Amino acid sequence: MSLPEVNSTFKDVETVAHIQILQPPSQLLSGFLDFAKEVAQKSKAIERKFSEEELVELFNNSFPGKIRANFFLWVMDLNKVIEAINIILSDLLELRKDKNSLSGNPVIRSEFLLQAFFGEFFKIREIAKVFFKYLTKEGILNNKYKEDFVGFYFTAFNWVYDLRNNIIHQGVHINDFELKLDFGFLNNLSKEERLKFITLINESNTRENTVEIQCAIYMKIILGIMKNYLEFQEFLNNVLADLIIDFEKMHLEITVSRNE
Repeated sequence: MSLPEVNSTFKDVETVAHIQILQPPSQLLSGFLDFAKEVAQKSKAIERKFSEEELVELFNNSFPGKIRANFFLWVMDLNKVIEAINIILSDLLELRKDKNSLSGNPVIRSEFLLQAFFGEFFKIREIAKVFFKYLTKEGILNNKYKEDFVGFYFTAFNWVYDLRNNIIHQGVHINDFELKLDFGFLNNLSKEERLKFITLINESNTRENTVEIQCAIYMKIILGIMKNYLEFQEFLNNVLADLIIDFEKMHLEITVSRNE
């Protein structure tokens, strides 16, 4: 089993296990300023200030308001998943340093944490489906494009489903009695940790004795998957942001029910 690569966009896992959260596309952030300018111009045209109720109506009925706000809420939902994965990484890092650092059977705990990661990761596609449905309702996407965008997730991460099934159900390279791995993996560790892992393997190459190595491998898998995901998600966010902006240019008009 080849492990996903990790680059410098992630903090050094020797000391910190942390994935940076997503940021909304910069081209959407300016929309709120554009919205404020539009409101000011409309207020000047009708020669009065809008009431609080009218401002709420303006916001809810404007794309720079409602659509962008929902986009930011979507990013927040995705970041909740990332934060949960960071908690998983933090626990794996503790076990990686010392298998007895947390309560319970360390082998069972480490395997549970890996399964928990896949559970959290697959939430991302479901969260995206809800947001794409919303964009379709608002006219940003048609039904075909909605299905295409949902399909992008499956196409981009179908290999993660396969990897999960292999690890969880088939135990690729890991069986009940012995841990098997590419020893080239050791070259990416610190000198201290490399010597520690080699000692553990030489002492007893069993799952119980090498659980700290397993946690290091699990972390490498998770960080590699998340690196690929963040690159994909940032690209997709920018595509959707551009679609929203193009839609705004064709349809944006500020209206209120009372404009006397």
